Amino acid sequence: MTIFACAGCDAVLTAPVSPVALPVHADQKYGHDLIGVLMEPGAYAVDPEPFGPLWRPWAEINLEEAQTRGVYALSGGPGPPLPKASPAAR
Repeated sequence: MTIFACAGCDAVLTAPVSPVALPVHADQKYGHDLIGVLMEPGAYAVDPEPFGPLWRPWAEINLEEAQTRGVYALSGGPGPPLPKASPAAR
């Protein structure tokens, strides 16, 4: 069981909760309608994909990493162009 607390003042923020796998439909959106409850009470999940700050500049991301995240073409973006993919990544 995990209990989440404030990093600044150590105030308890949750009752004891257990980690579960991220639900398959967690990223699906259906217009403006809600999709319903995805997890049982007392559970939490962590999305393995990075999001929000701290953003990484394109100069720090190689071509293979960009491709695994679904980025195949970058045009007009800041920073230097990405290096060419290694033959093993193709």
